Amino acid sequence: MKKLHYILCLLALVISSCKKDFVNLQPTTIISGTAAYSTPSAVYALMASFYSRIGSNFEDQTYSEGFPPNYTGTWTDESIGTFPWANVSNNVSGGFGWWDYGLMKDLNDFIAKVPGANITQDLRTRYLAEAKFLRAYMYFGMVKRYGGVPIITKVLVPGVDNLQVPRSTEQQVYDFVGGQLDSVINVLSPAYGDGSDKFRATKYTAYALKCRAMLYAASEAEYGSVQINGLVGIPASAATDYWQKAHDAGQAIIQSGAFGLYQGNADPAANFQQLFNGTDATNNREIIFAKAYTLPNNAYSLDFFNEPQSFKVDWGNYTNPTVELVEQFEYTDGSPGKLKVNDANGNPIPYKNPADLFAGKDPRFFASILYPNAEWHANGDPKGGYIELRRGIVVGTDTLINEDLSKTYGTGANAITFNGKDGPTVSNESTKTGFFMKKFLTESSTFVPNLNKSSATGIIFRYGEVLLNFAEAAIELGNTSDALTAINQIRSRAGIRLLSAVTRDQVRHERTVEMAFENQRYWDLRRWHIADKVFNNTPLHALFPYLVWKDNTSPANMSYIFRIVQVPNRPTRTFIPSTYYFSIGTGGADSYLKQNPGY
Repeated sequence: MKKLHYILCLLALVISSCKKDFVNLQPTTIISGTAAYSTPSAVYALMASFYSRIGSNFEDQTYSEGFPPNYTGTWTDESIGTFPWANVSNNVSGGFGWWDYGLMKDLNDFIAKVPGANITQDLRTRYLAEAKFLRAYMYFGMVKRYGGVPIITKVLVPGVDNLQVPRSTEQQVYDFVGGQLDSVINVLSPAYGDGSDKFRATKYTAYALKCRAMLYAASEAEYGSVQINGLVGIPASAATDYWQKAHDAGQAIIQSGAFGLYQGNADPAANFQQLFNGTDATNNREIIFAKAYTLPNNAYSLDFFNEPQSFKVDWGNYTNPTVELVEQFEYTDGSPGKLKVNDANGNPIPYKNPADLFAGKDPRFFASILYPNAEWHANGDPKGGYIELRRGIVVGTDTLINEDLSKTYGTGANAITFNGKDGPTVSNESTKTGFFMKKFLTESSTFVPNLNKSSATGIIFRYGEVLLNFAEAAIELGNTSDALTAINQIRSRAGIRLLSAVTRDQVRHERTVEMAFENQRYWDLRRWHIADKVFNNTPLHALFPYLVWKDNTSPANMSYIFRIVQVPNRPTRTFIPSTYYFSIGTGGADSYLKQNPGY
């Protein structure tokens, strides 16, 4: 009893100091049984533990927390992983699985017991609604991976209950998610007033999840097909209803006036960068729901795995954006984003400064991607303050290449390395595409990108996504006016020419550039059922800069040309249509479950 009292007191102290950082609360000892519901502090700690346990999977938050191959973007056309053992194909079917019925059991237990907890009725109501939100989130995470799964809403008792609960249909699971959210939207508070609003479920968090989930359901109905009696797929006749539900949920957030696009800097590129690597989430009006991180005990390693070659500590370079993504970013005048590498006659265009190739690009490009000669840690960083990318040297009709980053060409003051200090290379572990990811990275000349040193807030739902979801639902419903208004809000904040009309393809395009590296592209390609078309023997491309050599001239006064080539040492991506749904693990206790098609 003394030990239990000590644990409760310790949790109370932790809780009282962490009101503004709710999802950071990770009790070292979880009290179970009736003791967990005996005091307000114990119930609070148990509620916080659910956020902590589900937290690393909030919409695949492992993109920033986990080991590099977990980054979903490197399994799409956004980027490739730089290491030789990474991404040898795109036949991924189960690498991002989520089947946590152990946590589901504990949530069901909490939902059953919290109405009798020793807390106020207001807290009982609030915690019950939060737990139902988390349960809905988990089922959404599973249905988008596997289609229909067993819907279990209570703790099953061996010898009393049937433990072999069959899979519900995909439509039934989406309807369950929508129904759970409808039941809590008007129960959850719009805000809590204690600084935790961004880090635990509110009314608008529930709306945001409903908007996303119903969008996914609509996509499956519109573009998928019903198989194995509806265990996967949704009848096409249901598409309009789901598009409308997604539209209405997004509209509820928009009309609330509680959120808005981040506008913290007059420069649109700096503004978009700060949206993601800023630390003051509580005052960021764009963030609806996020996972908080703090140093030293609750951080992650995104910078460690993704810093450019000359700025890294050990690992680095991992996420290499492709030319395909770079060219998705238009120019600010609204013209297509194709890079101006060659003139009309097919001859290479020389550039005095490699960065000039990207002049006039959508400011979101400069906030999301590091490119040749981009500034990085520019304020006094001893490593150079810029990204130097050079694949080799052109001497007359010859192209000279050396994979050794230290090897030089020329003599005396005019000597220069064949490669830039940041690559690109084919055999070494530097960028393979001529680009690095910038979005989310910490830019500071004093920052050391080591393991567990990244602490920028992990955004799960933001207002920009809501506008994009709303626009997609609107365009699918034939409501081009709503879609155009939402898309132009996104483009206006970005600093790019507004559209006078909008199509479905333009809505999808805007989503691609606005949400690059945000763990959306992987799922978008799957729910639109176009992954097999995008990756059907389609190579991805790199941009390689070359210095054009002039004898008796300082390299600083020479020009660069560029070549777009297929990414070296990477096969063309493929995607087998049967893998639009992940494989169901049918071993052990789940051996009775019906397997998905294609496995």
